[in-house]
Amino acid sequence: MSRWREGTSLSPPFYLKHNDMDNILTTQIQQFLQLGKPTEEQIREGATLLLRCNPQRERAIYNSAMTRPKSMLPWIKADLKKYLGIRQRGLTTPQVEKFNQETIAAVKQTLSNVPVTVEQDSGETPLIPQLGIRGLRPDHDQLPENIQALFSRNTERWKSMRKLHTQLAQMIARPGYAACDGNEICYQLRQLDTALRNDYEAYDSFVIDDKKPSASADRVDVFTDNVKTIQTARAAVSRGIARKTPHTKESFEKLENAVKALVALKQKLKPATVEKLAAIGITIPRK
Repeated sequence: MSRWREGTSLSPPFYLKHNDMDNILTTQIQQFLQLGKPTEEQIREGATLLLRCNPQRERAIYNSAMTRPKSMLPWIKADLKKYLGIRQRGLTTPQVEKFNQETIAAVKQTLSNVPVTVEQDSGETPLIPQLGIRGLRPDHDQLPENIQALFSRNTERWKSMRKLHTQLAQMIARPGYAACDGNEICYQLRQLDTALRNDYEAYDSFVIDDKKPSASADRVDVFTDNVKTIQTARAAVSRGIARKTPHTKESFEKLENAVKALVALKQKLKPATVEKLAAIGITIPRK
């Protein structure tokens, strides 16, 4: 790793543009974290990278690393991993705060509706007050196994979200907490919540074919393919309407194709989703 040769400077050349410097810093963080057993000088360089990420917040760790680098290595690595994740997601400091706030609000809503399949501890006081029960469809037992499995998977996702939310709440309660500290957990929560919502929508909107199901393998294969198509399409729609930057021709076509796939498979879209799609320029085809 030539970047860490003796005599190299941490400061980028003055003629580089801001985005280039930002990318260089991200690369330098990655290279430092890949070091197996960094020398004291390399640890000091890592502390300097940390200081560049957040001069005000990381000053104390930087100062300590200058005199006793090896003892500060665990803290340097932990904070650099945190900043690396934020940089790889392309978030600025205000965007991190907004991302966290939006995620926490959505997660609270999800956790307030407890799946009926989750066993509750009567002596436990949940962080999020229970506002309702997420029940099974009346025809749940008549649904294909793949659709029934959506609810089961969401039960496990809900449990994972509750555990992560508890960890986040404990982190927020600590003195000196900043939004960047909780962004990795919020990112995990956002991923789980999006998957959970997509699967609930697929579960709720699935229409049972009135015709008697064929016992042939072809029929099973077609059904399985349809379920996968629905899940993929719903995920694409969720990403498409949440996109922060203007759509490219390619991304617009992908979003439009996802909508067409859902309509072709007789899947329902929420009114709020339809409105967001219309704002982008996509109308739902009439049946």
